[in-house]
Amino acid sequence: LVVQTASGNEENVSTSVFLTVMKGTERLLLTDVLSQSDTELIIKLSMDRLCLPNPQRALAALGLMFTCMYSGKSMDQYSPRPREEQVFVDSGFQLLHQDPDSLILAMERVTVLFDRIKKGYPYEARVITRLLPAFLADFFPAQDIMNKVIGEFLSAHQPYPYLIAKVVFQVFATLHQQQQQGLVKEWVMLSLSNFTQRSPLAMAMWSLTLFFISASTNVWLRSLFPHVIGRMGYMETADRSLFCMCALDFYRQLVDESHKRAFVSTFLTIAAPDSPYSDLVQCISSI
Repeated sequence: LVVQTASGNEENVSTSVFLTVMKGTERLLLTDVLSQSDTELIIKLSMDRLCLPNPQRALAALGLMFTCMYSGKSMDQYSPRPREEQVFVDSGFQLLHQDPDSLILAMERVTVLFDRIKKGYPYEARVITRLLPAFLADFFPAQDIMNKVIGEFLSAHQPYPYLIAKVVFQVFATLHQQQQQGLVKEWVMLSLSNFTQRSPLAMAMWSLTLFFISASTNVWLRSLFPHVIGRMGYMETADRSLFCMCALDFYRQLVDESHKRAFVSTFLTIAAPDSPYSDLVQCISSI
């Protein structure tokens, strides 16, 4: 009856009734009285309703999906260890379940969330991107989620790149707290050419600046993140200087000479005269 009611269209089921059903279903999940077949129907329902055009209904479905996953009531029983703090402070955090099938199902839900960010209203995107970093840290090994997060940041179809940039920043912060700076450097090096191919050039420079700040362990440099977020689309002298400063900070973190050469080579091949990339190459040459 719950699934049937929540699956009804807006003409037949009012928003107030829908929200009440969603909230009541969350409570049923937490009381552990539902059978496995019931919980499978509920998780499918939440994913389906998350795609509704009505933002009130979609966000209610988002809450139901999170309840399913955090209570371990999703069909794959993919659930994290509880933690008391909202920020990422537990460097020893371990997932309880990481089998491939469960991971694939969980990744499908992440894809639905990113799709909702693209198609939803600005306040929906803000809500989801505020929740995403903690959700990703709780359920996914970093190597399994970085490609998706960076890809969304670079997507030409992403209407809210500044919000996805905040997700990247928080995901990298988690890796820093887990002492995984090597993994951060690896992902930056792997992604450099994709960033430099972004257009227009001002957008590429802005994205790279934020990417380098996110990858940095320098607290002063990281404190510039909110300022740079507001500079999207600008390529003034101050913006170019910030880009070079942030890129040099990352370059200095590289220990392997082959990585340094690869870094320089990436920008050298596209360094048109009087471009930010040529400025960076000159700065590196003067070190």
